[in-house]
Amino acid sequence: MTSPADGNGAAMCRMIAAVGRFELGALKTALKTMALNRNTAYDHELRDRGADLLHDCGWGAAFLADEGLSTVRSVRPCFEDPDFDNLDCRGADLAVLHARRNRDRSTISIANTHPFTVSRGRTKLAFFHNGEVRDLRQLRHCSEHEPRRTTDSERLFLHLLSGCDDPLSARSLEAELSGVRDFTSLNCLLVDGRGLLGYAGMASATERPRYYTLWRGTGPGLRIVSSEMVEGFDVEWGALPDGQSFRFAYPATTRRGHTDPREY
Repeated sequence: MTSPADGNGAAMCRMIAAVGRFELGALKTALKTMALNRNTAYDHELRDRGADLLHDCGWGAAFLADEGLSTVRSVRPCFEDPDFDNLDCRGADLAVLHARRNRDRSTISIANTHPFTVSRGRTKLAFFHNGEVRDLRQLRHCSEHEPRRTTDSERLFLHLLSGCDDPLSARSLEAELSGVRDFTSLNCLLVDGRGLLGYAGMASATERPRYYTLWRGTGPGLRIVSSEMVEGFDVEWGALPDGQSFRFAYPATTRRGHTDPREY
């Protein structure tokens, strides 16, 4: 989320993903509530900073439908952008929304806004991250793709592409990220043609474990992954174990008789 010079916890984000039968309006409300630091349903170490902790450095979204993966990005705060309010995902069974924060306002640009996207063969990939990798020297370069900017999040994405299986698997994602050191959080979400792939990972010595914990909501025909437990969804919440990867299969088959997205 930050450039190498930012450091000191300068960057942090909020994100929420849904797979299955969801209302986009509820997802947008949840992201705006988190971005404004007003989520009364969940308390974390930075809540008392109130409006001094706005995630207002741009927003991005990814949607997966039968027609494929689509993405959109904006440099405006999600809670002040009419384009965010008018966002539509008709026909999509998977959505990811992300709000970025960085104390260095000079980093606000479309190029630094999540998701980062590449095409791998015929598959388009979209990558979202919450956290900071402080030592970029440990991240490999990807021979197939050059970074557009110098953010640690994009470099982490290319590091994964250089080492993970093709097609991507939860096992290879976990193996690659388990070797990264010196970070605040490696929480990430990745959308490919098969669904949502993710990883829950925060530094064991972090002073902000509740801020960086990744949460899973489970309900009938729905899976939610969120930076915070939020209201507005018929799900039961539980913390994703630190260091665990997961995949929720693209549930187009939900419309053909399956009750829940596949999880493995």
